[in-house]
Formats: sequence, C-alpha cells, structure tokens
Amino acid sequence: MSKATEILYKNNPVNHRRLATDKFFLDASDVKFSGLLDDAVRFTESKQLLDRAHWKRFVDQFRFQDDGENRGWRGEYWGKMMRGGAFVYSYTKNEELYQVLTETVCDMLTCAEPDGRVSTYSRETEFGGWDIWCRKYVLLGMQYYLEICKDEELCQKIVSFMCGSLDYLIARIGKEPGKINITSCSGCWRGLNASTILEPTVRLHDITGDKKYLDFAAYIISEGGVSTGDVFKLAEENIAYPYEYPVTKAYEMMSLFEGIIEYYRATGDEKYREIAINFAKRIAESDITIIGTAGCSHELLDHSLVHQADPDYFDDVKQETCVTVTWMKYCMQLLAMTGDPFFADCFEVSLYNAYLGSYNTEGKVSPSVAERFPDYIEEILPFDSYSSLLPDTRGRQTGGIQLMRDRHVYGCCACIASVGAGMAGKVAMMLDETGAAINLYSRGIYETRTPEGKRVRISLDTDYPADGVVRLRFLDSTNGDFSLKLRIPAWSKESTLSIGNDTHSVSAGYAELTRDFAAGDEITLTLDMRAQVIHPVSCPRDIVNTDMQWDLDILVHRVVLESPETKYHIAIRRGPLILARDARLGSDVKKPVDIDYDNEGYVKLTPSSAAKFPHILSFSVPERDGGSFTVVDYSSSGKTWDKKSEYACWLPTKH
Repeated sequence: MSKATEILYKNNPVNHRRLATDKFFLDASDVKFSGLLDDAVRFTESKQLLDRAHWKRFVDQFRFQDDGENRGWRGEYWGKMMRGGAFVYSYTKNEELYQVLTETVCDMLTCAEPDGRVSTYSRETEFGGWDIWCRKYVLLGMQYYLEICKDEELCQKIVSFMCGSLDYLIARIGKEPGKINITSCSGCWRGLNASTILEPTVRLHDITGDKKYLDFAAYIISEGGVSTGDVFKLAEENIAYPYEYPVTKAYEMMSLFEGIIEYYRATGDEKYREIAINFAKRIAESDITIIGTAGCSHELLDHSLVHQADPDYFDDVKQETCVTVTWMKYCMQLLAMTGDPFFADCFEVSLYNAYLGSYNTEGKVSPSVAERFPDYIEEILPFDSYSSLLPDTRGRQTGGIQLMRDRHVYGCCACIASVGAGMAGKVAMMLDETGAAINLYSRGIYETRTPEGKRVRISLDTDYPADGVVRLRFLDSTNGDFSLKLRIPAWSKESTLSIGNDTHSVSAGYAELTRDFAAGDEITLTLDMRAQVIHPVSCPRDIVNTDMQWDLDILVHRVVLESPETKYHIAIRRGPLILARDARLGSDVKKPVDIDYDNEGYVKLTPSSAAKFPHILSFSVPERDGGSFTVVDYSSSGKTWDKKSEYACWLPTKH
C-alpha cells in the first residue's frame, strides 16, 4: 500500500476488519521472477501498457460518449487496463509506466461532469446497455491506481471523483419512488452486468468509511443480481450449479461474486463468506476445464467439465480470456480470504495453460477483424480472446471488439488480460500472521517481512513448471521463529521435502516449516512430475441454460445429447501443464492416438527436440504399437493463428 493510500485508510476501522477476515495478506511481498513469468509481465508492459495512444483513445470514449449509439462497452477498456497497469507496476516498479498511468488518470479526472456524472453514454441513453458496467470499471481502475499512487493530493482528487460518480448513481438507482432498479439498468443479461458495480461500491466504502456506500451495496445484494432470480440465494443454499442459474454469463457472474467477497470483508458477516466459497467450488466442480477456464459454448457457464471433449458441442467462440482472468482473480481473492491451497492450485492451472496460451507472441491479427471492420487501422492486440481444446486454430475471433472514432479497434479480452501477469507476483508469496506462504514456484527472489518487520529474502532456483525440483535458499536470517508454508499441489502424488540431510514425504496442501532460519539455509522441494492421462467425464444428457437473448426476458433451455465420439478422447497432464499436439511438430493433430500408459494412468515421456519454436517443454509420447508422437505445453501451441499450428489437447483415440 502506498503512503498516500495509507493516509486515506488510517482512520478507517473497516480496514482492520478486512485484515481480520483474511488468512493471507496481499501486497505483503515483493517478488521478482526471472524467466517465464517475468517475460510475461514485461511483454504486457511493453506491448500494451506503455502505449499512451491507447490510454488517450480510451479516455476519449468518455468525452465523446459514443457507446450509447450502439449499447457499446468501449467504456470498460480504460478501467480494465488501468487495473492491469496498477498490478503490473506493483511488480515492475517501472517509473515510466507509473508516469503513463498517472497521466491517463489525470486525463480521466477531467471527464467528470459538474454533477459528478462519468459515462460513455449520453444522458438520453444512460442506464441501458453496458453503461453501469463501464462506470464500474472506471471506479475499479481508479481504486487500483490508488494502491500505487504516491501523491496524496492526487489521491484526494481521485476519491472525490469516485464519490461524485457513485453519488450520481445512488441518487437515481434504488427502491425509492422515481428511482430505477439496478437490475433494470441494462437490457443485457437481465441486469447482471449492472449489478457488478457492487464490488467498487464496497471498496469505496472501505476507502471513505461512508455508510451510504455500504447501504447501496446491501441494496444491490437484496435485488439478487439479476431481474429473474436471486443468484446469491442460490449460492447460499448451494443446491444448484452456476450453469443452472437464471443467467449463465460466466465472466460477469464471477465479477458479481467478487463483490460478495468485498462485502464479507466490509461486514464480517460469515454468510457472505460461505456464498463466495460455495459459488467458487460449484464452478470448479462443473465448469472449469483442464486448461483452467470455462465456457465451451460462447462465453457461458454450460457444464463445461462434461462438454469439453465433445466434438459436436463446441461453438466457434469458446473459453473466453475474460473468463480465464476473472476466474484467476476470484481464486486469488479466495486464497487470500481462506488460505485454502485449492484456490492456488486453480490459479496455477489457469496461469500456465489458458492464460499464457492467450499471449499473441507472434504479433498476429485475427482475420475476423478485417472481415468485420474493413476500414479499420490495423491493430495488433497483445492477447487472443478464446481457447480451444479440440483441433482448432487460435485467433479465430476478437472478443468484445469495438471500433472507435479514430478507426482503431480494441477488445475486452485484450484489455483485461494485462491483470493476469500482474497477479502472478501477488499470488506467488503471501504473508500471514506467522510468516509467509509460497504459492507459485518460479526462479527469482521472493522478498517479504517477518511479523516483527524484518526483511527476509528467499532465492528460488528452479525450472518449474518444466521441472519439479525447487531449491529455496534464505538470503537473510529471520532472527526468530518464522513460518514458511510451501504449497504442495494436489496433482503431485509423491512429493518430498529436504532440509539438510533430513528428507521426508509431504502431501497435498501446505508443508509448513517453523524455525529460526539462518542466512544460507536451504530447502529442496521435489514434486511429482509423472505425466498422467485424463479421460473425459461422461454425461450422456444435460440441460443447459443458453440465455443468449440479451433483450428478451426468456429463459432458453436446450437438451444436449453427448456425442458418441466424446469418450474416444484423451488428454495428458504433466505437473500443472496440459500437453498439446501442434501441426508444426510434423503430424496431423486429428489423427487418432493409442497412448501407452500403465494401470494408474501414468505415461513415460521422452524429452524431444522436435519443437523448433519457443516452448516450455516438449516430449515424445509412446504409443502401444511402438510408434510415438510429439507434444508441447498447451500455452506454446497454436501461436501462428492459422492452420500451420493447428493444435489440440483433447486427442482422438483409436479405442
């Protein structure tokens, strides 16, 4: 937390309750990776966040208020990318980035109208489409910038700006006569997108201590999140999966429930803690696929767990990057709140598979952009929008794409993706009351402080996730007992921990070491990197809420009969990585395979040098007839965005 933000919080008792509700504390460490994860952060910073033209373009949406013409969502771009910018800056400490972010924040402050109104919709078109959704992201962008802001006077201006913006809404939205109901403030997804303003509303209460914001949050919750039901009640009762909710838009629903986490922190009411956890566990059980995202039909919660290997079920648009990143952030929040390593496991799978797979490292432009906007100025977006599991190509469509008045285009997924890289540094090491928990293993220096405030640096030497050996070395003495928790992923069935000559087995969860560590003390963690095959989860009949009618209050069901080909698929997981075929490796990714694996599902892989493109790892997979085929990590596959690198991780089988 910056000094300026501390000043805003110092007299606010809510902040103390917030800490009391959480097991782990975010922003209590300073992690500097080297290698894969550092490269991801630097890519995001250089290819996106330092571009002043983008920031000006996004602020201009609020000056010209073009969104009301087509119920657009250009107004989300600024706040989405500002949140990512703040997260990335907290990792890189790049002063050029800080200056760019500060300039655009000051620019945005000039967009407030005299009565506090801040919108990309005109007054004639406001409270429709994605208006409240976009205002939400302005508030969130400002709130996350506050966490890095070094200027107390600017902080005060930002708080005043946010209060004016939200006060304008509170005066017009609510139960009182003459006001609009929150779930009626959008014709899209039955008001779900408007209800997501819950999160910044609670956070503004935390900053200001003003009870009217918590009261407004309580009102939003009382309306149930959507116009045709109460999704919070459904999560509290815990008898339905989110794909069975009256609205199933994945990204927006997760965003809504992140507001519930903030409401729990502000109130301490355990009911909301359980609601947030129930929702997450239900999604993990029903909708998160092997690469750590959801939505095999468009961007919807649709029981993806059982549909992910079904060749007849897949839509052309599926597994949105917005969903991936929002799921990662939800898991980060729940990890901090609960200390449950389950959420770190989930975060890691998403990070190394779906998220890193979205990076547009080859600088490609989706063909769909030119088809839809023939007069646009070519824009290379740094991230892809959708991920496939069955044979396909990347870059098929650009999610949430909008054309701006200067003929540039941008998309929702490209904007939100920057926050993913920034989260890795926050999740990697978290502090608790007795010491620290290491959740992600990457070569680098992990720095934190003891409960007494002494600086402690730990060096990590590892090739993880390509290799399962992690060597930790204390660079400073702790000068007293310090608890170090090391996450043992659930997929690692045989794990060992060595300290000096003492080696012992450890099981899934946290392996905790409490002692007075001296500079030079070394710990070696060895994780089980045996490759294991995964089979589809069978579900011969399922009912899915498609709910694609944005403006019609109609609940649409479709009965899905599982394709008989679904069971003839197989996937391979090694550590946190899902492995994939890629046409660049010299074979047809659609050709059925017959993997040679043992009774426990383990397959012996042989390192391969066949991959001549950047990758984390590459292996040869043995087949029962004596042949083999080559795979790479999923995140490195498909990067040419055309048939040259057609890719798949659910592979057709011969039997």
